[in-house]
Amino acid sequence: MKTKILILALAAFCSFSSISASNCIDNLFNTASRMPNAEKVNLNSFVLGLLKPFSSELKGIKSMSIIDAENISSKDYTRFEKIITQCDSDGYETVTSSNEENEIVRILMKIEKEKIREIVIISLEENEISLIRIKGKIDPNQMQNIIEDNA
Repeated sequence: MKTKILILALAAFCSFSSISASNCIDNLFNTASRMPNAEKVNLNSFVLGLLKPFSSELKGIKSMSIIDAENISSKDYTRFEKIITQCDSDGYETVTSSNEENEIVRILMKIEKEKIREIVIISLEENEISLIRIKGKIDPNQMQNIIEDNA
């Protein structure tokens, strides 16, 4: 009986620790999407599947979420700043991080089995927040080719 409880507690702890890494990112997206002036675009795998014949850059992308909220209050700016700075990015690699006067930018990637599974772009300015989240199974070589073609 004790071993069953111990195994159950260990399983709960492991699942919580893996979920908590993305909780701050999820929290950030949920908070921004609830802003009254937020513009949201979600592209699921069905919509992206319709677009793939016209764009080879979309290969491997399963979903995209874009949120943009302009004219945010200083209170909202402070709240978002706190979420971003306290966010534990376990599971994500920080590609770029910039903290300038009243502007925070982060680009994070989650890589599993040599494939990019998720890209998160966060841009917080004094009066605007923009968030982009791309999920899928993207080949890093494909990403490099896209960067080179558009540079």
